[in-house]
Amino acid sequence: MDVRIRAIYESSYLNRISALFKDLDLPQLIDHLVPVNPQCQTRASDIVKLIVLDILSGRQALVHWEQWAHDIDWPKRIRLGLEPSWFNDDAIARHFDRLYEANLHQVLSSCLVQIDKKEGLSLRVFHADTTDKTVYGAYESVSSEALQITHGYNRHHR
Repeated sequence: MDVRIRAIYESSYLNRISALFKDLDLPQLIDHLVPVNPQCQTRASDIVKLIVLDILSGRQALVHWEQWAHDIDWPKRIRLGLEPSWFNDDAIARHFDRLYEANLHQVLSSCLVQIDKKEGLSLRVFHADTTDKTVYGAYESVSSEALQITHGYNRHHR
């Protein structure tokens, strides 16, 4: 019998995070809200999942994803049929633009609502406020139709 090892990957909690992402149907939801571009080899959901896994992996910077992709069990953690070289800076930037154009706050809110519905979480336990508006700068005049400007941070209940 001839056994050949093609690759060795660290098995960790990232496998479980990846499975949860799929079990919660988040890739389908994201791809519905940010329609798949037939000219792209990757999807917005691939990028979101990559970012989540990257952040939770403990890497220090959100850069060099293409190289990092070579170091993880790519098909198992992201999606079958993907090549690490497809996650270059230009491809990722295009998806960032598409997420922004699709209203990133709506995408995030929709994901949170889906998680709530799928898991049956009580809103007393699960809370995410995506309506926050933070502005900076000097304002010469304030109209009654503008944002109500206060000082401080919303975490201070202002």
